[in-house]
Amino acid sequence: MRELSKTYLLLCPLLAAALSAPAQGGVTCAPQRIAFTERVAVGEASPSRSFTITANGFDGDVIVQPGSQVQVSADDSAYSRNPIAIPAQALAGGTEIYVRFAPSCSGFADSAVTSSVILLNRRNELLGSVAVAGVVRREEATAGGLTFKFATLNAAWLGCPSYGPSNESLQMANVATLISGVNADVVALQEVTNAPAKSLDTVLSHLGSAWGGHVAPYSPASCAQSEAIVYKKSRIALAGAPSLMSEAGAHEAWSSGRYPVLFPLELNAGNRSIPVALVNLHAKAYSDADGYSRRTEASRGLKALLDASPYAAQNLLVMGDYNDDVDRSTYNGLPSPYKNFADDTLCYRFLSGQIPRNGALIDHIMASDELLPFYVSGSAQLEGGVAGGIPGYDTTTSDHLPVSATFAFGKQRQELPVADRYAVLLGDLSLELPAYGDGSLPLRYAIDSGVVASLKGYTLTLFDTGAVRMVAWQLGNAAFAPAAKFFYVQATARSVAPKILAQPEAQRVALRESALFTVQATGTHLRYQWKKDGREIAGATAFRYAIGSAASSHIGRYSCAVSNDMGSEESQAAPLCVNTVCPATAAAHKSAAERRLKIYPNPARQSFSVESAAGSIASLRVCSAAGALVYERANLRSAALTVPTPGWSAGVYVVTVTSERGEKAVGKILIATPNF
Repeated sequence: MRELSKTYLLLCPLLAAALSAPAQGGVTCAPQRIAFTERVAVGEASPSRSFTITANGFDGDVIVQPGSQVQVSADDSAYSRNPIAIPAQALAGGTEIYVRFAPSCSGFADSAVTSSVILLNRRNELLGSVAVAGVVRREEATAGGLTFKFATLNAAWLGCPSYGPSNESLQMANVATLISGVNADVVALQEVTNAPAKSLDTVLSHLGSAWGGHVAPYSPASCAQSEAIVYKKSRIALAGAPSLMSEAGAHEAWSSGRYPVLFPLELNAGNRSIPVALVNLHAKAYSDADGYSRRTEASRGLKALLDASPYAAQNLLVMGDYNDDVDRSTYNGLPSPYKNFADDTLCYRFLSGQIPRNGALIDHIMASDELLPFYVSGSAQLEGGVAGGIPGYDTTTSDHLPVSATFAFGKQRQELPVADRYAVLLGDLSLELPAYGDGSLPLRYAIDSGVVASLKGYTLTLFDTGAVRMVAWQLGNAAFAPAAKFFYVQATARSVAPKILAQPEAQRVALRESALFTVQATGTHLRYQWKKDGREIAGATAFRYAIGSAASSHIGRYSCAVSNDMGSEESQAAPLCVNTVCPATAAAHKSAAERRLKIYPNPARQSFSVESAAGSIASLRVCSAAGALVYERANLRSAALTVPTPGWSAGVYVVTVTSERGEKAVGKILIATPNF
C-alpha cells in the first residue's frame, strides 16, 4: 500500500459547487447531471440520454467536448468521442445533444465512474458542463487462470462447553461439513477454543488428511477464544510461524488483548508461489458506545501498522469478524469504525461491500491494492446456501455465515508507470500522461471524479482549479494480468491574494432615495460579501451593493469582505445616513481594521500563523472544506498563534477565531504538499 493516498482528500463540496455553477456567456445546459444505471463493459455503450443547450446573446460556435467515458451525437445515430461544433444561432431555441456512457477503462471492481461533457468557445474557455456518471462492468481478472478462494467464519465458541451450541461434537462435525461445502482453499476461523477437546484438531480429523490448520494464540484455558486457519495442503503452505499483531493498537481496544493474528501464506500457483499475508481479526463486540469506541481505536492502530513497512508492499488480506459494518456503524448509525480503511481506496478495498444483503454485515474480507487486480469481480458472497443445508444451523453450528471471495493468479503482475500525483498550474492547461507500461502494453486513462476536465488520448486538460481523480488501466496480455491504479492531478491557479484599492464611501440620502456602495480590489478569482454592521447581507456578493429605496432600517455601517483561496481582506465600514440620521458613533460592531484576520504564509506546508486585530485570541478552530474539525484551541490569551500542519491533507481549510470580546473573524488557508 502507498501512504501517499492519505495526503489527498478531494474537496467534494467545492467541486460539486463548481460542476453545478451556471454556464457563462449566455449559454446554459439542462440537466446538468446525467446518471446511467446500466452496467456497461469496456468497448460497449449504454442506451442514450440527452440534454439541451440554449444560447442567448452569445456569438460564435459552442464546442461540445465529451469526456473519456462518453460518446456524443447531434442526431442520436452517429456517436463518437470527437467534439461537435454548433453555431450559436442554432441554439437560440434550444438544441438537444445525445449522450451515451461508453467506458474506455475498467478501473477497480464494479464501481461508479464520473466523467463529463463540457461546453467551450473557440478560445477553449469553459462555458458550462454536464456531469455524467455510469457503472463499469469489469472484465474478469483472467480467463482459465489459477484461482484461489478465501473464506472467513466466526465458529461461535467452537469447542467451548459453556457457550455457543450445546452439542460440541455435532458443532465441530457441522463446521467441517460447512468448510468442505464452501470449498475454499483457506478458511479463517474466529472463536476457536482448545480445551477440554482440541476443537481445531477435531475439525481437521473430519476434513481428512488433505487439510492442514493452525490456531493462534494457543491457550489450554477452557473457552479462551483464538483465531485459526484451515487450508488445503496441496494449494496452501504456511510460510512462517503465525504471530500476534500486538503493535496494532491498545490492549483494551482489541477486547483486552484479542489482537489480530498474521498468518504468512504461500499459494501454490503452478510453477511459482505467491506470498499472501492473511490477517485474521476478531474485533470488540456489542453495539454500544464502549464497543464502538474500542473498535474505532483498534481500527486506527491496525491501519497505522499496515500502512507502514514491512506490510506496505505485501499482498494483504484482512479477514474475520469485524463486529461492525464498514459503510455505517451498527451503533446509532455513526460512521463506521473502519471508515479510515474504507476511505483509503488507493490502498484497501472491502470486497464484502459488494455483497447484497438486508441489514448489517459484520464479517468482512478486505484486500490491499497489491491484490485488487487479481480479485474476481463479483465473487464476494455470503455462503448461505451451504449453511442452509445444515439442520438447525444457527443453534447447532454458528450465528454467523461464512463470507468468501475468489482471486485469480494466472498471469504475472505489472507495475504501472504512473505517479501517485501530478501538480499542474492552471495556466499550463494540459498534462501529457505516459503512453506505455510494462511489456509495451498501451495504457488507458479515465477521469474518475473531480474538477471539470477533458481527456483526449494521453493529454489531460483542466478547466478549473482543484483535484481530479484519474485511473490508469492496462488490460494485459498472455503474460501480464490486468492492472489498475488510481492517482490524482492537482490543478492550482497562479493566484494573487486580494488587495483592496478603493474603500466604500459614506452615503447620505433622503428617505426612499437610492444608495450605492462599491469596492475596488485586485487579485484572482475574487469573491465578495457585503455586510451591514458586521452581519452578512444575503445575496450581496458583487463588487457593488445597491439599495433602491432607503428606509430607516437601512441606517448602518456597510463593509465588504473580498476573498479568494489565497486569503481575504475586509474593507472599511462606510456609514449610511438616511434623512440626517446616522449610525451611532459608538457602533456596536468594530471597524474593519479591528476585525481583520491575518493568516500567513498562504499557502502553507508545515505550519501557518494567525494574527487578529480584533483583540486577544480566545479560541481558534480549523475545519476542512467538508466541515470536519481538524484543529481546535481554547482558553487562549494571545494576539498571535502558530498552527502546525504535519499530516494534514492538501486542500482549503476554514479558520475561525473568537476574540475575548466574543467577536468572530473567519479566513481561509490553503495547505499544500511539498509537490504542490
